[in-house]
Amino acid sequence: MDKLVCVVTGGTGGIGSAAVREMLASGYKVLFADVNAERNEAFKQELIAEGYTDVECMTCDVSDRVQCDALAAKAKSMGKVQGLIHLAGLTPAFASYDAIVRVEAIGTLNMNEAFYQVMEEGSSIMNISSQTAHMVPFDKYPTEIFDKAFTDRQAFYTELCHFCKDLGDKMGGGQMPSNMAYTYSRCFIYWLCRNCCYALGRRKGIKINTVSIGFCETPRSKADLEAGGLDYKERLAKMVETTAFGRPGYPEEVAKVFEFLINPKNSYLSGIDILWDNGQMANGHKGRGGFDPATRPYDPEKKFDVDYSKNY
Repeated sequence: MDKLVCVVTGGTGGIGSAAVREMLASGYKVLFADVNAERNEAFKQELIAEGYTDVECMTCDVSDRVQCDALAAKAKSMGKVQGLIHLAGLTPAFASYDAIVRVEAIGTLNMNEAFYQVMEEGSSIMNISSQTAHMVPFDKYPTEIFDKAFTDRQAFYTELCHFCKDLGDKMGGGQMPSNMAYTYSRCFIYWLCRNCCYALGRRKGIKINTVSIGFCETPRSKADLEAGGLDYKERLAKMVETTAFGRPGYPEEVAKVFEFLINPKNSYLSGIDILWDNGQMANGHKGRGGFDPATRPYDPEKKFDVDYSKNY
């Protein structure tokens, strides 16, 4: 039986390269893409040296629909396209607000639409979102702008850029417009998945889900923290102090989640988000104590506070 094909965008990054290796190890043919041709080829040769043979790469700017269509066509030529792991993106420390909207929001629309055309029943789309999308109350999502993604792509892009810049300027300017562009682009991706899952499922039997990542330690995440001029170890400690394990996540760990979502045996899960933040959102960012089972050891003779035999 021919191997299924999985595509990974942002495939040479810290998380992307881990995803490529995970999918190859799981028996897929992998086509990975990034914007730098030399980096793509170097990583491909590295994988071949490790013994992986079913791997191809392409240069692709996800904000360019023509390039996304070409990537999808290449994937289809390799066999049945089982999965898209869309990880390509920019970060506020190194990109302008308009570039972030173009790559994060428009790029995700481009990739989803391009791969919808070549996918079959049982295929799976996985879009990367962020813990930051959960920090914005849902009633604060600018859905009147998000809705325009389906009717007027240029208006959607222009209005989301203006929204992020205006909000960022009100919050102090500087890097804030880029921060807002990152946050609300990831909010859009979270919203998009939920608004597309019915149509994709009913029309072609395609699953679509998101993974909202908390802090994952990669060269890029380290560079992002250091860009502010503060000590990396101190900032890292601050960022993970309210996680359940008190440490960052690692790319190899989240790559396992991607494989789970793409796996054809996972045939019913669609329209959901996996919040991969080690309980940080559940803990409310404030390090509250929560329930400690050690304070209430199990005792079969203990009389509990509530008599559950009564009818209330």
